[in-house]
Parts: sequence; structure tokens; C-alpha cells
Amino acid sequence: MLDGKYSCSLNTPMGGINGTITLQTRGNNVIGTLETMGMKNSFNGTITKENECNFKGNFSTPMGAINYTAICSVNGNMLQLMTNTNKGNFTIQGKRI
Repeated sequence: MLDGKYSCSLNTPMGGINGTITLQTRGNNVIGTLETMGMKNSFNGTITKENECNFKGNFSTPMGAINYTAICSVNGNMLQLMTNTNKGNFTIQGKRI
């Protein structure tokens, strides 16, 4: 099950950043929000397998906008994302809260 809110840590080229990710499924689609550094950004995508999805979004930072695509998987209460951005690639790990 993908649905839920996850406390997460983003491993970026600039260092670790804490935040939350919320996922909601609607049929074969997934929507959600990434909240970190005092900002909330929405994303949307599709479910690819029972506990996996792909999504894309835009994230505003003090250093400019970051466009990203993500491959997301959930195993039990653990979330893992592999992201590809215009500022480099990074991973996100999270735990359902």
C-alpha cells in the first residue's frame, strides 16, 4: 500500500534535508506533496506495480526551481525514492508516520 504520510530524509548533493512526503492513490494514479525547508510542493504520477509508482514534480528552493522525476517503492512502512533532477540525482528514505 502506497497511501500514507512518511517522515523522510533527502540525501542531496548539498547534504541531508528532513521533511515529509504524503502519497494518495486514485485508481492507477498517485498524487502527493513533498514538504521540506518550510515549503510544500505537489506532484503526480502513475502506479507501476502494487507498491511502486513513478511521479514528477517541481520543487522551489532558495537556489532555484528543481524539476524532478522519481521512482518510488514502499516495503511495509518504509519508503524509498530514486530521483533524477536538473540539479543531480539523489535518494530519499522515509518511514510511515
